[in-house]
Amino acid sequence: MTSQEREKITKRMLWIIPAMIPCIIGDYCMGLEPKNSTAVSFMISSGWLTIADWRIALSHIGGLIGTALYMIAALAFVRYLNEKLARCGDKWGQRFLKLFLVGLYWGCMVFVYFHLACGTLIHTYNVLFEAVGGDKERAVAAWNRAYLVQAVPYWVSFVVLEFATTVGWIAVIWKGVLPLKKRWVLAAPMLIAGIGFLLELILPLPFNGFASGFESLGWIVMFLGGIRAIKNDEREAD
Repeated sequence: MTSQEREKITKRMLWIIPAMIPCIIGDYCMGLEPKNSTAVSFMISSGWLTIADWRIALSHIGGLIGTALYMIAALAFVRYLNEKLARCGDKWGQRFLKLFLVGLYWGCMVFVYFHLACGTLIHTYNVLFEAVGGDKERAVAAWNRAYLVQAVPYWVSFVVLEFATTVGWIAVIWKGVLPLKKRWVLAAPMLIAGIGFLLELILPLPFNGFASGFESLGWIVMFLGGIRAIKNDEREAD
């Protein structure tokens, strides 16, 4: 790969920043709730009733825009990783790199799906709650019926995305497939999300949902790690 090709790839990978910004905004549109919010049933929170329709709409739009821009960054990253895969002589390194590639490809579909699915579940409960005159039990029962038809694709999509990206990223860093220091394993989106949840537990915040956008933020950090790897490769080539 020439230096010009590397430069082109890194410029496209930077599209992850404008891609994840609308996703982060959408995450907070769905995730921010009053401090006194409580669990109603399973996934349902009493704070959902404070989430206005425009917030759900904005989240859906953010997921759509973010996914379109993510594809530009992800496909550039894939190009670089495919070259690494062709030159990787370690069998397990190849396997973990392929796993990580699955996660990058999977994100092209899952980002927009998750914003639509999560937003729809929240909005559905709010509409049902109003439709039954505030009868919580009836609203929950009706919501459970709506949720069941989404449960399998919802959780399969989530598990595949997070498993492939988290395990794949940590492994390719740890095994030295990508020329990055070991501390870059912390750039896995789920680990960044974990940091957000830890901060939410520690900080005396006047609201819930501080960690909502941290997973999307993690994708920016991870791609910046990928850009660093490309630049490190270029320095070694020189």
